Amino acid sequence: LKDYKGKRPEKLEIVDDLFLKKLNYLVQSATENFSKYEYSKVKQDVEQFFWQIFCDNYLEIVKKRIYNETGQKKESAQYALYRGLLTILKLVAPIMPFVTEEIYQEYFMEYEKNKSIHISKWPDVIKVDTMENAFDILINILGMIRKEKSRKQKSVKSEIILYLDSGMLKRIPKSVLQDLKDVANAKEIKEGKFKVEFV
Repeated sequence: LKDYKGKRPEKLEIVDDLFLKKLNYLVQSATENFSKYEYSKVKQDVEQFFWQIFCDNYLEIVKKRIYNETGQKKESAQYALYRGLLTILKLVAPIMPFVTEEIYQEYFMEYEKNKSIHISKWPDVIKVDTMENAFDILINILGMIRKEKSRKQKSVKSEIILYLDSGMLKRIPKSVLQDLKDVANAKEIKEGKFKVEFV
């Protein structure tokens, strides 16, 4: 994010928008659980989201765009990463006040302008239609690909040809398929029964 200027791009890439919608569910859940004094549930949910969704998956999905793209595609990934990490920090700040304050001061205060994360605005909850979305499907497919690579004792960087059934392909926007190709190191995505073919 070193060259990121803190502004939202005119258009978000679909996978970035889907990630932010997924994050919105976490905000909604954390807000409800804090209001019921369920602090341990918030901590557990935020940690699970941070490691499994943000680190294991989203960072991997956008890595190629961050390092190899320029312009709107890169800015979209930078915006989602920035918003994602800041939101996660705000959600966990009441539980881990000192480390979140340190990270906020170092990386976010310049753009956010609040003197402390603890007086900044709580993340907004946006109403979203449905829980299941293309991001969940993408994560499930990535899990299946990783399992197959592990089963065949192949590197995660191994090139593949990926086969997905028509039902799955219809549920993933075409622009998200490029991100899937990048993160899975797939030369092609073809229609057919799920299969990972090593090149």
